[in-house]
Amino acid sequence: MISTPTLGDPQNEDMTAAKGWKPKLDTAPLYLQVVRHIEGKINNGDYPVGSLLPTEKEMAETLGVSRQTIRQAIGMLRNQGRLSARKGVGTRVEAGYNPARARFIAQSRSELFEIAAETEFVISFKEEISAQGRLAVELGCRPGRKFLHMAGIRYPTNRSKPFSWNEIYVDARLSAAVKDLDIARSAIFHYIEQYTGEKIQEIEQDIKPMALNKEIAARLDAKVGDLALVVTRRYYGSGRRLLEYAFQVLPAERFTYTTTLRAEN
Repeated sequence: MISTPTLGDPQNEDMTAAKGWKPKLDTAPLYLQVVRHIEGKINNGDYPVGSLLPTEKEMAETLGVSRQTIRQAIGMLRNQGRLSARKGVGTRVEAGYNPARARFIAQSRSELFEIAAETEFVISFKEEISAQGRLAVELGCRPGRKFLHMAGIRYPTNRSKPFSWNEIYVDARLSAAVKDLDIARSAIFHYIEQYTGEKIQEIEQDIKPMALNKEIAARLDAKVGDLALVVTRRYYGSGRRLLEYAFQVLPAERFTYTTTLRAEN
């Protein structure tokens, strides 16, 4: 029996691992791990396009998780267009899904988890720095405050073209949460939450356009001057304490910004 730690997800349960699958202790919330498991089954042909998935009850029993966890995972894959469901028929595997285009600028905390679960942050640089001058202003902190600065490329899990260039500043007092990471397969703020036991209270996100300079274009296998977006996020704990500052540079052709507008009740 394996017990998952608190993941910021309602499904935090004991389970007996099914053959070929077991939860990981330090990665994404459980339902996102189930999403990856189902995607793997589809990709390797165990669940061919046009076939029906096992029932929620069958999958829950096989994987040793709750039906709610299965329902969340299927719901996410339905939203992506990879599955469809019809009452009285079941959940069907759909064709036409292109994961290389399913990239989103996050609109919620859960979407940050989803992006991180579909990509890998390969960290190529780490250094403890003292915030001074312009950096201190950008971080909104007093000069001299120490941070662990990490940088690297976020890739799709198949390690095809780079997805984005990422730079992250973590409060030095929390550096033990991430200093030994070489590859992050979950959101950095998730590691911080696991380390501190404190949930991030607020995430402030800014989005700005830019043209790629020579240095970042080379890292992203793109052309100098190509259009990109810079997504900046500030992660605050209680008392609006800055715990993490991050920015991400995304070449324009490698992501889709999707929103859903619904009628008010």
